[in-house]
Amino acid sequence: MYRAAFRSLEPYLFRGPGEFDPSARGVYSWASSLLAPSPSTTAGALATVREHIDTGSMSWDEAYSRVLGVRMRGPYLRKGSVIYVEDRVDGKFIRLEDVEEYCRLKRDLSKGSEEKLREILSRGFSPKELTVTGIGLKTRREMLKVADEDRGLIYTATFIDYLSDMELDTTIEFDLVSGEIETGRYVVRLGGEGRVSLLEISEADNYICDIPERAHLLYVLSPILYETGRDFIEILREEIGEAEVYGKIDLLGTGYSEIRKRRKPIYQALLPGSVIFLERGVEGREVYEKGIGVGRELGFGSVIPVGGDGR
Repeated sequence: MYRAAFRSLEPYLFRGPGEFDPSARGVYSWASSLLAPSPSTTAGALATVREHIDTGSMSWDEAYSRVLGVRMRGPYLRKGSVIYVEDRVDGKFIRLEDVEEYCRLKRDLSKGSEEKLREILSRGFSPKELTVTGIGLKTRREMLKVADEDRGLIYTATFIDYLSDMELDTTIEFDLVSGEIETGRYVVRLGGEGRVSLLEISEADNYICDIPERAHLLYVLSPILYETGRDFIEILREEIGEAEVYGKIDLLGTGYSEIRKRRKPIYQALLPGSVIFLERGVEGREVYEKGIGVGRELGFGSVIPVGGDGR
């Protein structure tokens, strides 16, 4: 097995939903960052160091799968010796070691469980935000970019800054499910506004999280996607069996296709930090490696299986 680690070097803009281009939003536009990068963002960064393949005739998820040749499972945020996972439902990162208790408490609606959940969230991590204001640019024939004086397009972008403690190495990490992949270190672009990261691909002896033989609880690590037009829970049960969901379902875009020059589809998504309870349970290793829903090859639908009966 392999590990991909994106070292945090500067603040990042992991685009949230909505249009950002000043020419579309008007004289003042803004963009805010998600807590963690979308699987489309990290898969795209990894794809830049893989062999070129013509994907013009492929669907967006098939294209990623063919280029990557691996299944990405994550993301995990490592700060020093502590590993965190995104909880987009509550708007912060929680410790990986707290995931099992978090999942069990989400099913317990008692007053005591709410207090314990607050304790788990208090032990978590909230990255700082950095707001930057800029001017929209246009390109002249000489390939020089200058300020758009005619329209005066001003924009504001709010970045996520993981480097609150400069003494701690901070990385965004993924398990790579693959038979064989070339290891190495690469400088790659990560997120918007031309930000960069140091990507290291290395061999690993174990997965980042502990995998039980059988699991009745699943922590949603990255958005689980299904097409719109049908009930989300109904589709989920068709794939993994009788299930209860504790969390949040929202609409989510999957990015922009540079090849086709248009946006990728919008899906209904079960957000990170949500919890799934399975009546019959599933094989832990299988569900972790395989993932759930659409786009699972590039990292969507990653879950952490939790052992026991979940009761």
